[in-house]
Amino acid sequence: MRRHTFFKYLLALVIISVVAPVATASNLEDSEKWKQFRGNNATAIASGQKVPVNLGKETLRWSVNLSGRGSSSPVIWGERLFVTSEDREAGQVELYCLNAKSGKELWSKKISTGTYHVHNFNNLASGTPCVTEKHVVLGWYDTSTTHAMVTAFSHDGDSLWTRDLGKFDSQHGVSFNPIAMDDRVVVGNLHMGGGTVVAYCLEDGSLLWSHSNPLGAKTSYSAPLIRELQGSDAKEVVLVGELFGMVGVDFETGKENWSLPDAFNHRTITSPIILKDDPASGEVLVAAGNKNNVYFAVRMPQFSSGERVSEAEKVWSMESRAPYVPTPVVVGDVVYALHDGGTLSALDVSTGELRWKGKLLGNFYASPVLIDEKLYCLSREGDMWVVETGDEFKQLKTSSLNPPEDVTFCDATPAVAHNRLYVRLGSRLDCY
Repeated sequence: MRRHTFFKYLLALVIISVVAPVATASNLEDSEKWKQFRGNNATAIASGQKVPVNLGKETLRWSVNLSGRGSSSPVIWGERLFVTSEDREAGQVELYCLNAKSGKELWSKKISTGTYHVHNFNNLASGTPCVTEKHVVLGWYDTSTTHAMVTAFSHDGDSLWTRDLGKFDSQHGVSFNPIAMDDRVVVGNLHMGGGTVVAYCLEDGSLLWSHSNPLGAKTSYSAPLIRELQGSDAKEVVLVGELFGMVGVDFETGKENWSLPDAFNHRTITSPIILKDDPASGEVLVAAGNKNNVYFAVRMPQFSSGERVSEAEKVWSMESRAPYVPTPVVVGDVVYALHDGGTLSALDVSTGELRWKGKLLGNFYASPVLIDEKLYCLSREGDMWVVETGDEFKQLKTSSLNPPEDVTFCDATPAVAHNRLYVRLGSRLDCY
């Protein structure tokens, strides 16, 4: 080989070795990611993926014991899985990075939170992080300042930035789920002392906008909903809270587009979801709810030439067994709503008409996820119920996952990637 040809060959190898990993990371298929609470688009739908219906020793790929308990969900980017756990006695939250296919630990980082009172159903590691191509973002509580905090790490565990969300005042403890899209992350810190929903720049953590919460509201644990607006490139963030109701703010500026005050009469935990987005009619329905059997659909206002031509309005409400904690899943023109006490209802998205109702024998805080037209529902007792979607209630399988002895409840929503199901059971993470 000629000398100059040899050097051209070496240069080509260097370019490939540098560029290829970046291209691979930025062009991952959806099946290789589970980016935030309830998945890539916060729909809890794992499109095109298949996992076992029977979860047991014969289908278990790996199982990892974490340093402590938690109810946060795993998030995944390529072969990297991120999950948090608590050390209650030491007053720490630990962020793990595992190989998503083998469970091998790649690194872990500890954040000193201090010890503080939380509800019996809460813990120091209850909020689910979000992951992007370069960032892992998680929320936590700093006892020394009594403030909620948010920190971004690189995929290699380097601390990139930390921001102070301000004071947090609640008897139940912190738990919020950051949601990332494009160049920013949106975080809700809504509590009895007020608080805000903020948008930070992912690159450097700079504040982009802030939306205030009124004083005296019960703490909200709902994740923000980011939706694309029909007929434009604009996006909107839908927020829910006891006192301000349901509000739509501009994704870029945080400016309020519309509001539906007095929508709620108690704490909100279930996150708002899109029920229907019909480009032909322009109708968009978003559902949300609160404690005390309240769950309803809202028709989004319509705009023409930048002017609002209709107002937000409720169009239907559930009559009974409405979800308080689990967030429903939408499949076509049906929304599947799982009540905390185990009643699973299939409702028409446009009218709220009940199509069928079934009973799962357990209690549920984890949200159901849809995989291959099947709903996977993890009970607080540690059983996975698999129900087929369709015209009637059809239970396919119930698997006891035998949670660790130190786990009181199993409340983490499962994650899906690589045709694998990741189930967090307190201090243990299983992969099927």
